[in-house]
Order: sequence, then C-alpha cells, then structure tokens
Amino acid sequence: MTTEDFGAPGSTADTDQPHSPAHPAPPVAARALWTRPWAVGLAGLVIGAAAVGVAWLSLADGASSPAGGGPGRTSTAELPLPTTLGKFVGFQEAVRRSAGRGAGQASQRTVKSDEESTKSLSAAYGGTAAAVRTYAQADLTTTIVVTAVRGWTPGPFAVYEDPSALGVVRPLHEVRAVGEVSCAIVNQVTPTGQTPRPDSVNVDYCQRTRDGLTVTVRNVSGDLRNSPEQIAALVDDVWSDLA
Repeated sequence: MTTEDFGAPGSTADTDQPHSPAHPAPPVAARALWTRPWAVGLAGLVIGAAAVGVAWLSLADGASSPAGGGPGRTSTAELPLPTTLGKFVGFQEAVRRSAGRGAGQASQRTVKSDEESTKSLSAAYGGTAAAVRTYAQADLTTTIVVTAVRGWTPGPFAVYEDPSALGVVRPLHEVRAVGEVSCAIVNQVTPTGQTPRPDSVNVDYCQRTRDGLTVTVRNVSGDLRNSPEQIAALVDDVWSDLA
C-alpha cells in the first residue's frame, strides 16, 4: 500500500471523509470442500509430496504412540543394524550386484549420506548411540532407510481432519497403529461413497519406541510405501535384533 491509501499529506484521497467499513459479503451456500478447485489442487500437492518422501508429519505427540512410555534412559551401547532385512540387503551390496553404470558413485553417495545422518541423529538425542542405513531389494526397485537410536521418541502426530466435513473416505493425514508400530500416513483423496484404491495410502514413516530404543523405517520407495503392514513388519524385525 502507498501513503495515498491512508490519506497522508499530499495524497489524492479525501481525508475529510472517514473510511466506512466494507459491507459484508452475502452468505454463500455451503458445499463439500473437495468440490472447490483450490482444495483439489492442495490435495494433489500433498499426495505428490508424499510420493517423493517429503515428511509432512514431523510433529510429535507421545499420547498418540501405542508403545510410548515417556522419556526414559538412553544407552551408549552400539546399534549394529542387520546385514539383511527380509528381501532387503544393504544398498551398497545391491548396487555391487547390479554392476550398473554409475554404481560406484551411487554407493559412495549413500555411504556418505548414512554416515552424516547417523551423526545428526545421535546429536539430536544428546550424543547417544544411533545408526542409519539404507537398504534396497536386489533389483533396486525398492529402497528404505532404517534408523535406530538409544532413546525414547514421541509418536507421530496428525492434525485432526473430519472426513465427513471434507467429503472424503479418509483424512489426508492419519496415524495408524499396526501392533506396537505407529505409521504416519498421507492418504490420496477418495470422495465419500467410493472405495479407496490400495495405492491411495502413502506411508511417510513407521516407528516403534519404548524407553531406551526407537526404530524407524522411512524414505520408502516403490509399491511398498502403500503397505503400512509390511513396513511395520520391517520395523518389528529390526526391533527384535536390537531390543
């Protein structure tokens, strides 16, 4: 805005007349949120972000974790992540087997990423033991990142969204419990009355935590990201090795 907007000296506005309040707009008939173009566009943006692994649900609330036990002790014990995890092997091993073009550089980048992420994770928990490792299936079609830290972590949190008010089957964001594991999920829009497609579920991350240990599987690629149950099973496998 310029000084003319406020009737400043030298402006062309009529300063002798007080500004009158704007007349309120007439009420607009209510309609389902997802019939509005901007809402549909926002939903598409959210789902697109989930597909590339952007973390939308990084807020924390201990009450929403089925396995939460409150802040507890930490340990300096090492955290040796498993060499294999179901169908997954270490990313470096999968790359070595593929012997594809640029395999060496990809492996080096991942080693560096895991090392730096481990340092950052440990620092975030006051210097306690931590580990980060990238895994891949042998054909490199699916990758995951596993993190473990000797410390309790609040569970994932999602702001409440009323599906009936939004005109959808599931909220855009939700936290789903799978046994002792909590999964932060971003759902693709499914209008009320329709059946959600299997690929409409996009897992941001799944986590299990108790005093002294937190295990998380995140950055999931491929079709696996559509299955909270399978990701939760991987979390449980790592947990069993470290607990």
